[in-house]
Amino acid sequence: MSTHLLSTTRAPSKSTRLRHLALALSIFYLLYNVTTLYSVSLYKLYPSTIHNLATPFDSAIPFIPAMIVPYSWSLILFVVSFFLVRTSTQLSLLSYRVILATIFACLIFYFYPARFSFNRLIPDDWTQFGYQFLQLVDKPFNQLPSLHVSYAILLGVSLWDIAGSEKSWVSGAYRLLLTGICTLIALSTVLTYQHHLLDMLGGAVLAILVLMLSNQIRNALVIKYLAVGSIGFLLIAIAGFCFANMSMIAFESIETLAIIIALYWLISFTTLAYAYQQAKPMRDARWFQKSYNGRLTLYTWMKFAPIIIIYNGMSFLGQWYFKVFSKGQRHLLTPYSINNRGKVVASARLMRNDISSHLTYWLFGCDSLERSRSLEKLPPSVHYQIIVIDLAAEISSHADHLEAAAKNMTSTPVHYLYLPLLDLQPLSDVLLKDYIDLFKRIDALTQSAETRAITANNDSHIENSLTTIINFHCVMGLSRSIGVQVLYLLYCGTLTVHNYQSWLEKHYPHAHLKDDYLPQSLVETMANYKSVTYSTAP
Repeated sequence: MSTHLLSTTRAPSKSTRLRHLALALSIFYLLYNVTTLYSVSLYKLYPSTIHNLATPFDSAIPFIPAMIVPYSWSLILFVVSFFLVRTSTQLSLLSYRVILATIFACLIFYFYPARFSFNRLIPDDWTQFGYQFLQLVDKPFNQLPSLHVSYAILLGVSLWDIAGSEKSWVSGAYRLLLTGICTLIALSTVLTYQHHLLDMLGGAVLAILVLMLSNQIRNALVIKYLAVGSIGFLLIAIAGFCFANMSMIAFESIETLAIIIALYWLISFTTLAYAYQQAKPMRDARWFQKSYNGRLTLYTWMKFAPIIIIYNGMSFLGQWYFKVFSKGQRHLLTPYSINNRGKVVASARLMRNDISSHLTYWLFGCDSLERSRSLEKLPPSVHYQIIVIDLAAEISSHADHLEAAAKNMTSTPVHYLYLPLLDLQPLSDVLLKDYIDLFKRIDALTQSAETRAITANNDSHIENSLTTIINFHCVMGLSRSIGVQVLYLLYCGTLTVHNYQSWLEKHYPHAHLKDDYLPQSLVETMANYKSVTYSTAP
């Protein structure tokens, strides 16, 4: 298991537990019902495409009506488990396991639809209501693998160590009880004539695979994009199937197109999940390639079009939100002076229509209406340059629009640098060497431009001959741009480990920089990097 998961050992709050439970249940009910709808529709139209998994051994299994009771325990154990686990690590791992089991099982339900083959008569005893309810909410489809069996194993493993007692007999009794409950839940799937033996076997195999995989998951973002990819695939593919059969117009073409789009969606988000799973995913720019001026390449669009479209929408909505709800502040993006020759400013990806106003304020500290007067007041010895640090892997940079505006305004050169970071990817995932290399490139651009400015003025003693504005930007301007700017100021010695948090509260109170995103260890290492030898290995 990754050290990232192990580091969180505190007890989660009730609200956190409820959020995890709500998410797991929502994904289950959405995907399970959608795949059930698909299988029922498919069975009505093309019954021969539905598989029969009964074996000769299934005929020898008796129907035991009373087993409806342990069968119903599955949902109870599912819900209670989220409140029994002790630590945030256990809660996260439990969520990973049940979500992975759900999405993998529902993908199998889609690609290999099966139906229970025996006729089950509703008993006329005290169990009658249970079977009537089961018949209402759970059709005889979604057979292989049995999620009852998968959940029973996964929940049992997740709850195995929670009985913290110094008395061994107490722990032993608890584990015996837990094993009995989970075993009865698994057996009930065949003894209630809800599943066949192969379904049980498939559920056990799925649980084992999920247990192996979940211990390797680095963080919730991997699960997030696997879930988004799977949910999108099933919704698009099944919607295409339903629409094609309802309209009866070009049935095969509509369904084929829907499957192609769904597969593209699934592959795109699964690839993104794989990128998040890598320990050092951004050591090069192979995932989200851009041109020399910050535009996403056609190859990148072909791989990640759904993600790119979503993040462009987020960028637009984010900028609209800040405009609407921050009308009292004329300039949200105020550069911070490092010294008398350099300023830094963290921002979102700026909209094209807002570039000129932001640039005017950065250069002259005034609005566009005052620009002409400011230009007249500028001494001829003042020179400017802008360095754009693009940290947003998922969208194109505003560097080219900023360059065009700067040329029209003051002939100010704009330099573009790219450090591709994924959204909410912990900043500690990036090698220290990559940060230092980026910061040294910024220093080199600053120093070379300063030399040219001094030469142009023919006076090596002119002060304030060059002003460099360094713009760190990401998608929303809440995490990546501010976090890397903090690291740069620590590198420069402008901030220290003792004052960077108070500086953040003053200059970027809206920042989203949690401890696991910008860890204290990285802050300390960056502040003292000159006295340590940093590794080049991943």
